[in-house]
Amino acid sequence: MNPGHTGPWEDALAHVPGAQSGADLRVRPLAGGTTNATFRVETREGTFVVRLHEPYTLDLGVDRRREAVLHAAAAAAGLASRILAADPQGRYLVTEFLTTSTWRAADLADESRLRQLAQTLGELHALPAPEMPPLDLARLLDHHIAQIAAQDGAVTQELLSQVTHARDILARQADAGRPACIIHGDLTHSNLMGTEPLRLIDWEYAAVGDPLADLACLLAYYPRVLPQGALLLQQCGLAGSAPLEALEDLAWVYRLISDLWYRRLALARLHRPPAH
Repeated sequence: MNPGHTGPWEDALAHVPGAQSGADLRVRPLAGGTTNATFRVETREGTFVVRLHEPYTLDLGVDRRREAVLHAAAAAAGLASRILAADPQGRYLVTEFLTTSTWRAADLADESRLRQLAQTLGELHALPAPEMPPLDLARLLDHHIAQIAAQDGAVTQELLSQVTHARDILARQADAGRPACIIHGDLTHSNLMGTEPLRLIDWEYAAVGDPLADLACLLAYYPRVLPQGALLLQQCGLAGSAPLEALEDLAWVYRLISDLWYRRLALARLHRPPAH
């Protein structure tokens, strides 16, 4: 089967155990990807995942080298799928296939699940952080606005006021003294797999940053989880350094970032160069 990305696909397949012979090779697309093409690949030696990357995702804040380093660190701690190959040019990623089930949105209403997620995040945040530039959300906001203005032109005064408010929140939280750590950066339910252990997938927006960011991202996607905010802070070990109000403020920033991201995604698809 040829998924339509001949060069990267063939290069990625060369790293899939058992795929070179072509015998009993089975490929099927996996649902859930917003910006990349992801496939389940079965061979006589096992089941694997091949993800092919759209070039325009780099314009949305993805750094493939950063992703590979942080994903590998989490995998070594048993918190993520094992990487078999990460293309140095950022065109593809090959990982083991996790046989456990993806969480549903309804699972986030289960307190025991939330406790498990918080415990896993605590383990992730306790890992030694590699040397790399920390996540700069204020700069990311400015970049989103600049690109929207350049491609769309429709940047309202209300939106600029929201960005100013977000920058004020980030400036206040910079003084909180929470040490930078590895964060996943995209905690949707579809990126959570299994229980005991729970493992995290899709590390495109992983970074080194404020540990509160992961909980803020979660609440930005799922505002109904807010009543469990104090529990999450306690289970993550952040209750002493981050009051609930700080979590709510940062969740608001992440909702703004998410809105801008989706707007930029639409523009990136509209303005991407034609295929050759």
